[in-house]
Amino acid sequence: MKTLAITSFLLLFSIGLSAQTALTFANNALRIGDSYFFQEIQFPDPGSSGPNQVWDFSKIQFTGKNPVGALQAPVVSPLIGIGESNMSLNENGYDYFLNSSESDLKELGYVNNELKLTLKYSDPVVKMKYPFSYGGQFTDHFIGVALYNETSTIDFFGDHTVSADAYGTLILPDRIIENALRVKSVKTGLQINMCGTTDVNIVKYSWYSANYRYPLLSLSIVENRPSVGAIQLIKTAFTNTQQPIKSSSIPGATIASALQDPTKVTSKPEVSVTIYPNPFSDNLTYSYFLSEPLNVSIELYNISGKNIGWLINNQTQSLGQQTGELISSRYNLVSGVYFLRFSFDKQIVITKIVKN
Repeated sequence: MKTLAITSFLLLFSIGLSAQTALTFANNALRIGDSYFFQEIQFPDPGSSGPNQVWDFSKIQFTGKNPVGALQAPVVSPLIGIGESNMSLNENGYDYFLNSSESDLKELGYVNNELKLTLKYSDPVVKMKYPFSYGGQFTDHFIGVALYNETSTIDFFGDHTVSADAYGTLILPDRIIENALRVKSVKTGLQINMCGTTDVNIVKYSWYSANYRYPLLSLSIVENRPSVGAIQLIKTAFTNTQQPIKSSSIPGATIASALQDPTKVTSKPEVSVTIYPNPFSDNLTYSYFLSEPLNVSIELYNISGKNIGWLINNQTQSLGQQTGELISSRYNLVSGVYFLRFSFDKQIVITKIVKN
C-alpha cells in the first residue's frame, strides 16, 4: 500500500549539529549558506556508551554514494500551519523547514515535490538544545500530520530523546581525533493512517569534534513496525568530508594529518601491514611490502589520540619488503592501548597495538 511505502521517509531525517565536548550555538549551529558533503559507508557497530571510549572505524568500507546537503534561507513558501522558519535544508529532494535560535534547533516540517509529500508539525521536534555536553539529555514530545499525494493523511506523534552519551577517541581511515563527543538520539512514534498504524523507532549516533562544525560520522537505524505487513529495518551510515575549522574557538581535537579523501581511487596497490607480536612486552616488529618507491611515515599515538613520536618521518623507501621495530623503552611506554599510523603516500593504515 502506498501509504505504508512512505513510512521510511517519515521521522527519518535527524539533523546533527556538531562540535566537541560542548555543543554551542556560536560554534555548532547550522549556518545559512553552508554546503556539506557526505560519503556513505557500510554500517558499523556504534560501540559502547560512557567516558574514555575508543571507536575504531579505521577499516570502514565506502559505498561510493556521496550525498550533498545545503542550508539556505527558505526558498519555498512557508508551510501554512507551522511556526515561522528562518532557514531550510535542501537534501536529496527534501526541503526541511527549521528554526534556529541561540537556545535550540527545531524542525517545523518538510516538503518533497517529487514524492508529493508534505509534513507539518503542530508541535515541532526539538533537535538540539544549547549548550550541550557529555551527560546532557532532554526529551521532547512532537505531533505532526503528513499529506501524501494531496489525498492520504498520516497522523503521527511521539517523543524525541537526545543524550550526549559518550566521549573518547575517534579513529577514522585518515585521522585520529581525541575528545570526540557522541550524541545519541532516539525518536519513537506512532503513525496512524486509513490502512492501520505503524510503530516507528529511529536511533541515530553522531560523533563531533571541536574543530568541525558538523558531525564527522553519523549512523542511523530506522525500524518500522506496521500493524499489517512486514517489519522494515533500514541502516545507513555516513562520514562527513568537511575540512577542519582553521581557527576554532574550542581547544580539543588532535588532527593526525591534513584531510584526504579515503575513497579516492589510485592506480597504486594497497600496502598491507603486518605487526607482531601484538600484544607485545618490550619490542614490536612491523613489516610491509612496497611494490614501488614511496614516501613513508609512521607515527605513534596514545589512546587519547596524542602523538607520542615518529618511528619514520616522511622517508622515501625503495621497492621491496620493509621491516622495523618499535622499542617501547624509547618512548617510555606503559601498559595500555596505542595506535600506529602508517602513511604510504596517499594511503593511510591505522593499527591498534597493546603494550603488556
